[in-house]
Amino acid sequence: MIKKAIVWGLLLTLTLTFAISRAPAVRNALAGANITYLPFVSLAANYDVLIDDEAFTPHVLAVRTGTAVTWKNGDNVAYTLVGENAAFTSPELPPGALFSWPADTAGIYPYTAMSNPPPEGTPPLEGALIVSENGAADWFDGRTVTAAYQDSCGGCHGSERQGGIGPALVPGRLTENDAFYFDAIKNGRPGTIMPGWGNLGLSDAEIWLLVGLIRSEPTGAGVTWGLDEIAASHTVLIDEGTLPITATHSGNLDNLMLVTEREAQSIAVIDGDTHTLLGHIGASYRAHGYAFDPTTDRWVYNIGRDGWLFKIDLYTLQAVTKVRAGLDSRGLAISDDGNYLIAGNYAPHTAVILDAHTLQPLKVVATEGYNPEGQWVQSRVAITSDVAPTLVGPYFIIALKEAGQVWRIDYSQPDFPITKLENVGHILHDGFLSPDNGRFYLASQEDDWIAVIDVANWTLVTQIQTGDTPHPGSGAVWEANGTAYGATVHAGEGLVTIWNLADNQIAAQIPTSGPGLFIRTHEQNPYIWADTMFGQPPNQIYAIDKETFTVTHVITDGLMTLHPELTEDGQFVYISDWQGEVVRVYDAHTFTLITEVGGVTTPTGIFNTVRRYETLGH
Repeated sequence: MIKKAIVWGLLLTLTLTFAISRAPAVRNALAGANITYLPFVSLAANYDVLIDDEAFTPHVLAVRTGTAVTWKNGDNVAYTLVGENAAFTSPELPPGALFSWPADTAGIYPYTAMSNPPPEGTPPLEGALIVSENGAADWFDGRTVTAAYQDSCGGCHGSERQGGIGPALVPGRLTENDAFYFDAIKNGRPGTIMPGWGNLGLSDAEIWLLVGLIRSEPTGAGVTWGLDEIAASHTVLIDEGTLPITATHSGNLDNLMLVTEREAQSIAVIDGDTHTLLGHIGASYRAHGYAFDPTTDRWVYNIGRDGWLFKIDLYTLQAVTKVRAGLDSRGLAISDDGNYLIAGNYAPHTAVILDAHTLQPLKVVATEGYNPEGQWVQSRVAITSDVAPTLVGPYFIIALKEAGQVWRIDYSQPDFPITKLENVGHILHDGFLSPDNGRFYLASQEDDWIAVIDVANWTLVTQIQTGDTPHPGSGAVWEANGTAYGATVHAGEGLVTIWNLADNQIAAQIPTSGPGLFIRTHEQNPYIWADTMFGQPPNQIYAIDKETFTVTHVITDGLMTLHPELTEDGQFVYISDWQGEVVRVYDAHTFTLITEVGGVTTPTGIFNTVRRYETLGH
């Protein structure tokens, strides 16, 4: 396989997603800082930063104000340390020498070290100090930089920075200087799915800490979270026997809009009939996967990126039970009989089958196997879906991102037997079923194709070469003039690709203003709705005619808009404005702005409860 040579931005999350925090502001005290020279000795002593093998360890260090930071030269040549803007300068440090500097003023202090004599053409070593009142606790809402990376960056770059749809972020691959990577994180990479996180609230200090992380070697340490740990986390929040038998709110249970409040550990609930905010449901970190019980209007399930899975009562808008299915999770699906759930994890590399009624774990499946190159790999779960037994069979479908395999799990059997399909593609991602559940369409993002899988026979039918990094989200399928079509947006370019479901031939490709992540449609609405959230500017929503494949209208309101979702009757379309912190409601036929729903925090994904009736996969 010829791998794509992509010069990508460094960090993302998804299927929308990074840990954007509103960290306390600190003054950049590069100029005018105290300069202190302290004696060094050649004896063994404690140190904070080690110069070894022509690198600083750690590359970036966060300390409390007033800390005396000590460097030790562990290399076999002499170095002189120089802080940017004359923050400090050390004497020449021979091998084994120490240098200390009191970090008395909060700020960000990049610095360099040059060996003496410097080898011709060799750039200086780079590092940085982040000085603040509470040190590392001031950043990422008190989480570690590793946890912040794994939460969102790992989705594109791999949990161990091994690479995915984004490049590997390991020292051997990072050939530019620190300023290059700082700029890429802060300002993004136009034309790719890498946004400018500085514009989204990430502080300069946090960006420097991320630069330091990617400059360090991965630990390679695996994580474990097995059946015993999952069972021990099981918590009943509310006794279901005490719940009312009817809804306690006025919303239409078949037309509720559930909106992920990305940074609030919450789900906003809006009545799609009246466009009014009904309330908020407490959830976990970045509510991601939703599964609506097909057998009742009462229950919905949600899993956060931190692995906490909730059973939520839509009658009272509250969670009743929770369990931690993994440590870093993305996908969730429910069986058509409402009896089983399957959760897909990024960390550890597992899928977990649970009793949907109680959330008790039933089986943990290790997701590993041979990739298309014949290498045995552990793999993140890219997607979870279910197949209707009345159409094809009582199956769950999961895709193994790195292994390039797709597994069909029979949930009607007590041992949940697995049928495996190998060599499907490289870096698998989102997918959806045809309306009759006969075909599963799955993005292979590194190959730039949609794989077409025969669900009943479990064979790979063909690949549809769509364009750069297809990202179909939860899918867009419709019928026009007697022909059924499917469509995807692309995370690598501004493009909507439409194909004929009967022959898998591309019917149209519509250029847009930039890469997008989500595309939706509705049988009672004449348009396909696609976002371009990584375009410039990132606020254009396209309405494309289902019959002519022409762009009818482009909505340009807001700051960073995404995830269009239609109401039950297809009359209105809801659009999140992540940065603007509102949800806008439009007439989905005339494109007239009907209202703005405020009172929501960093809204992203929108999911209508009518999805419980879909056959594209719950």
